[in-house]
Parts: sequence; structure tokens; C-alpha cells
Amino acid sequence: MTILPDGSGQITGIIAEKWFALLLMETGIPFKWCGSDKGPYDFVIKLNGEAVKVDVKCKKRTVKPCTDYDAHVTVDQKDYDCRIYVFASMTDEIVSFMGWCGKQEFWDSAKLVSKGEKDSQGFSERTGAGKIKYNQLRSMLNFLEIAKKQ
Repeated sequence: MTILPDGSGQITGIIAEKWFALLLMETGIPFKWCGSDKGPYDFVIKLNGEAVKVDVKCKKRTVKPCTDYDAHVTVDQKDYDCRIYVFASMTDEIVSFMGWCGKQEFWDSAKLVSKGEKDSQGFSERTGAGKIKYNQLRSMLNFLEIAKKQ
């Protein structure tokens, strides 16, 4: 799902999914990619013997990402069937993974914003969403350590 009118968010998302798949392969973490299914999650991995659905969220940026920037999930996705969000930013076709968190953890701590609402930088929200700062996320190293134990 993309909130950009020209669909360019879909391309950004697919590129981020590719980079995430490569990261999983490089670290020997088995997965199933579901991104082409147009469903509410992109990957299934095993954690503690359970199939866990992972949704990769990526923003295309014109500047390098910073830990003070926000991770967003649109409000209409709040009830989607996934358990983990992985957040990334893409600048000049380079994907930077900013961290991850559980879906419940995200929505328990997210600040809810409305379409058109301005943030502290003057950015106007494109849609209703939950958002938290990247620096509130768990590290990708932590994610990989947990996933590799399986």
C-alpha cells in the first residue's frame, strides 16, 4: 500500500523488501516472501517454532535518514494481520534499516496523527497514521540475533 499518488511508494517498498530478503539470506535466516501476494505482510519467518508475519515499511527520502525521524504506519493498517514491523529509509536507491518492533508494541506507544496535521518540522501528514521515532525502535542487530536462534 502506498500513500503517494503516482504509486512510487510501491517501488520503494519492493526495493526495501529485496534488501531485507538479501539480509535474511546473508545471515542464514529462512523465510518466505509474500510481497507479491498483495496481502498485509511481506515475509514469514520462524520465531520460537512459530510462523511470524513481518511487514517491511520503507520511506523514500531526499536526505540521509536520521534516528530522530519518524517511523509511520497508516491507521488503516492497524488491524492488518502481521506481528512485526521492520522500518527502513531509502535515499538514492540505498536502503538503510532503521529498526524493528512488534506491531502491538508500535500501536501501544505510537503518536496518532491526522491527515494534514503539521509536525514540528512543518511537514504535513499525508494520511492518518501512528508514528514513533526511529530511535525508539529495537536494533536490526537485535532482530537478526533473535531470528538466527531459531
